[in-house]
Amino acid sequence: MQTLLSVEEHDTGNHGLRGKLLSLEEKLNSNQLYLAVLGQMKRGKSSFINALLEADVLPTGVLPVTAIITEIRYGREAEAAILYTTGLREGIAVRALADYITEAGNPGNKKQVASVEITYPSDFLKGGIVLIDTPGIGSTHSHNTRTTESYLEQVDAGIVVLSVDPPITEVESRFIKTVGNDVPKLFFVLNKIDVATGDESSHISRFLEGELNRLQIESPEIFLLSARKGLERKRKPSNSPDSSGMENFETRLRMFLVEEKGQVLVHSVAMDVLHAADTLRFAVAIGVRAQAMSSDELDRKRLALDRLLEQTGEEVQELQVLLRHHSGDIVGLVEHDLTAQVQSAVPLLRQHLQVFGVQHPKETGRRFGALLEAFLMTEVETVFQNWRLREDEKVQARLDTLSARFVVQANSILERLQQAAGSLFEVPVEHVAFACPLRVESHLYYRVERVFYSLDSFLLLLPRFLLRPAVLGRMRAEVASLLDTNAGRIRYDYMERLQSSMTQFGKDLTAAITMVAESLRAAVHRSSDTSEQTISILDSVIKDCFALLARGVSAKDETL
Repeated sequence: MQTLLSVEEHDTGNHGLRGKLLSLEEKLNSNQLYLAVLGQMKRGKSSFINALLEADVLPTGVLPVTAIITEIRYGREAEAAILYTTGLREGIAVRALADYITEAGNPGNKKQVASVEITYPSDFLKGGIVLIDTPGIGSTHSHNTRTTESYLEQVDAGIVVLSVDPPITEVESRFIKTVGNDVPKLFFVLNKIDVATGDESSHISRFLEGELNRLQIESPEIFLLSARKGLERKRKPSNSPDSSGMENFETRLRMFLVEEKGQVLVHSVAMDVLHAADTLRFAVAIGVRAQAMSSDELDRKRLALDRLLEQTGEEVQELQVLLRHHSGDIVGLVEHDLTAQVQSAVPLLRQHLQVFGVQHPKETGRRFGALLEAFLMTEVETVFQNWRLREDEKVQARLDTLSARFVVQANSILERLQQAAGSLFEVPVEHVAFACPLRVESHLYYRVERVFYSLDSFLLLLPRFLLRPAVLGRMRAEVASLLDTNAGRIRYDYMERLQSSMTQFGKDLTAAITMVAESLRAAVHRSSDTSEQTISILDSVIKDCFALLARGVSAKDETL
């Protein structure tokens, strides 16, 4: 990377490429390995993490708040910090985590928590491990999966937590197929084996291995264990043999940290460095060719290249305009579906409201109001949660198709640019394709106004036998308004996250094109003394990258 930074500064002045290299250098120098714990909800991820840390750090047995990433690093003291969606940061005690990362303590994420950072004095974390607890995939909140998938580009290795009930679902299969291409190293943990017999566990393990092979996960490492029993053993040490399976997994993990951690990190960085080196080499080769031309020929070539780069810029702008147009189409789809959902839900909610009144014949006053508010919140969540699950799947299907098409178009623009520039300066081209998914995530929470918010003085003067009908009548009249208010929040949420995702997608989509374009422009317009020696240096870097990548593969085979 130092070599590439030196070449970039001397020969291309490509700020985008320099920024990419500096971020990779920071990642490598940190010597931290991001190890994500992945899996569906209720597979025992939090119990598994606690067993690794040998302490009850994360709350277990409760429904977690959705779409929250928790990062756990080594520290001399047990501390936690909450990062809010507003950008504020607040330090809290680790024992208070349940108030922020569980549905019981933070229903609907009303506190607007974006992520959590924890430090803990665990020997497991001392070697530079950052342990990441990710949102459960495939839950009723499908944006959990989006949040986890969008985080994967920062992950160097992953532990996929499955369990015997059942060993793997269709949602998990789809997810594993995705992460298998994005994460350099995966371990598979089959949790809760204490609820199965030995024969059942062996049968389930063989079935899981076959399914992972079908998903093109070669020679998967599967560990059968019980995180619950493992943590119990840590609390009450015993001389009896370990029946939880945790010691076997921890032994393998320690070997991985000692022998493979640096390899995985280098492998992850080397792939990005290889792409940067290829981009630089192409630009430098054109610079060398340009220096050999006469002034008149070079002026003509520069003019032709400038026109080519101008045309490429116009194509990129057209691509971004089309992206915005399709974003509007998707918002229109959501608007139509949301209106239909509200219209169909209004009569049903009114019926449920009547049943509620019958089920609570004696409550009155503020007690009745509190019960009614809780009822309405549950009803609103029921109306929209299942709808959003279906709608997110529909929207994501549209986005998958859209991103695939636009990645192809962006690659075509990049390939045409490289081919035309290579032909113009008679330099061979080795096109490097890129891919970036278009995904959305949400931090939405629902809202119900207090029943006695504006009519307290009037309602509290009524006798009890009149208060209940008055309150229920008011709520019946405001059912449509209540659903419309929350539909407006959902509409805004979709617009905001689609706009954010489209903007980031557009940047990612055009980054490689811009990187090549900047390098080409600098190569023929700067007066740097580009030489064949620089190409030789870059060839050496590329060769080293391939060697690092090949070494990582062979080392993996030896370990297996």
